[in-house]
Amino acid sequence: MGRSDSRWLGRDAARGPDRRRPDSGDAAGWQAALALGRDAVKCRRRNAERRNAGVGHAERFYTWRGHDPSGVTPMGVKAMKMATPSAAVATCADNICICSGVMAAKELDDRNRPLSDEDLDAMLPEGYKVLAPPAGYVPLRTPRRLTATPTPLATPGGFKMATPDVRTSTGTALSDMQPKGTNLPMLKPDDMQYFDKLLTDVDEDSLSADELRERRIMTLLLKIKNGTPPMRKSALRQITEKAREFGAGPLFNQILPLLMSPTLEDQERHLLVKVIDRVLYKLDDLVRPFVHKILVVIEPLLIDEDYYARVEGREIISNLAKAAGLATMITTMRPDLENMDEYVRNTTARAFAVVASALGIPSLLLFLKAVCKSKRSWQARHTGIKIVQQIAILMGCAVLPHLRSLVEIIELGLVDEQQKVRTITALALAALAESATPYGIESFDTVLKPLWKGIRTT
Repeated sequence: MGRSDSRWLGRDAARGPDRRRPDSGDAAGWQAALALGRDAVKCRRRNAERRNAGVGHAERFYTWRGHDPSGVTPMGVKAMKMATPSAAVATCADNICICSGVMAAKELDDRNRPLSDEDLDAMLPEGYKVLAPPAGYVPLRTPRRLTATPTPLATPGGFKMATPDVRTSTGTALSDMQPKGTNLPMLKPDDMQYFDKLLTDVDEDSLSADELRERRIMTLLLKIKNGTPPMRKSALRQITEKAREFGAGPLFNQILPLLMSPTLEDQERHLLVKVIDRVLYKLDDLVRPFVHKILVVIEPLLIDEDYYARVEGREIISNLAKAAGLATMITTMRPDLENMDEYVRNTTARAFAVVASALGIPSLLLFLKAVCKSKRSWQARHTGIKIVQQIAILMGCAVLPHLRSLVEIIELGLVDEQQKVRTITALALAALAESATPYGIESFDTVLKPLWKGIRTT
């Protein structure tokens, strides 16, 4: 007997008498061994088929978890086991966390609760009284934060974000901001104070001539401001062609308040400037009674932070000067030259510089000479010299043909009794020299000696 036979016998001995190797004479033992072999083969084949079908341990795992292994998203009761823990389905640890959060929120509410009348009476001495809140006052309410993520179990109807009732400052719903006319753009909340009349449907036959004209101008301005490019182009052409028919008064009474709106966007301002330019060209001398009203609105644009706003302001004043004429512009702006407010004098000087660039420097030389030598007030002399400075800054080398005349006009300002006049004169001479460089040094012969003396004394 070899070594393999000894191992077999040793293994049989360890298995016990029921599992000993059948000998050649034991037919029943051989039949039992064959049956066990067939069962083992069937078991292996069945496991292989399950593995090939993708079912095995995963099936037992998902079945044990209560889910369907088919790949379909769990829904209903099965999905509840996958939900974010909430107050309804929470473990013991989750309940502890939720309770802690609720207690912290309650403590914050207690600390931040509004003071009652009894608390105020205890804190304040006698003599105070409770005032009624203003009409229309609505206190700010901070929404309470959720303590848990909304889940289908905690919120049976599903989670939805609340849609606030969006209204304008006048209380009008946004859905009611569509004008009643045909083919009109939607109003913005800031447009209500200018175009609110278009929201009411009226019979145009019952309107007077002035009311009908006002409504037509309002309709065209709304199309220009908020309409599409084709709508804007058509409205701009109509308001230009009918400018003299509408009249300067009704037009500027609606355009200028729009241009002064603090919420006006850059593109909208540009469109309104274009409207004013075309209307001024069409109205021509009919605009003269409204020069002061236009300047009050346009002059602040000359000192705006935005470069394009300054350019558009200069464009309007230039066209206004060409339409109204020099005499009307001087008559309108003359009182502002000696205004006590330096802001008014500054914008007036810039406006006069624009007028000089539009109508020519020679047309203003006599006026500037009279203003710079005025004995009524030093403010008028200061503003006149500042006009010369702004002309030099605005026109650049175009001052060369008139350089000597401008220097002679302001040279007496170097010896003026007012410090501000002497300062602005020096700045104006520097601006003229910078604009004329490298030419025109001979024009400054009369002021070189006073400048040198002024430098030595200071």
